[in-house]
Formats: sequence, C-alpha cells, structure tokens
Amino acid sequence: MSISSPAGVAAWGLLEWAATAVATLLASAGAFVWRLTLRLQAVDSTLVRQRQDLDLARLASDAATAHLAERFDLLLDEHHRLRESVVALPTRADLHSLDEHIAERLDALAARLDRMLDV
Repeated sequence: MSISSPAGVAAWGLLEWAATAVATLLASAGAFVWRLTLRLQAVDSTLVRQRQDLDLARLASDAATAHLAERFDLLLDEHHRLRESVVALPTRADLHSLDEHIAERLDALAARLDRMLDV
C-alpha cells in the first residue's frame, strides 16, 4: 500500500514545509535572543555585585590607610620622644666617671671609718 498524494496537495506540502522552516527559524532565533538576554542580565547583575564589592573593598582600604597613617604619625612622634629620652640618658663616659667618683667617695668613707676605728 502506497500513499499517493494528489498534485494540488504537493504544493501545500511545500508551503507547509516553508512555513515550518520559517516558524522553526523564528522560534530558534527567539530562543537564542531570550537566552542571550538572560545571560546578559546575569552578567550585568554579576558586574553590579562586583562593583559593589569593589566599592566596599575600596572604602575598607581607604579606612585602613587612614588608620595606618594615623598609627604611623603616632609611631613617628613616639620615635622622636624616644630619641629625646635617649639623648638625656648618660653615656658610657658619664657612667665611667660616676663609677670613679663613687669609688673615690667609698675610699674616702673607708679611710674615715679606719681613722674612727683607730682612735
């Protein structure tokens, strides 16, 4: 059994085939544009989120930089005060002369004690 189609139906078959091809092409193009739009929206939302994260990181970095600058200024002031304090400390020569002076005084005191004990 074979199915034979009349000659007039063959023209409709070609027209149906062309309409199906055009509809499929339009549906495919629509689906492509739809998926592309969804992907672009996803990329856009990712970019917005990353920009917000970058702005937050930049604000945190600026705050950390300001805090670091403040701490550096305090450290620099403390450094200068420490240098002034170190300058006020006696040197080795001063300590040596003080040691000699104390030794002389102890010798003088020992001599006085010896004289007192001899008397």
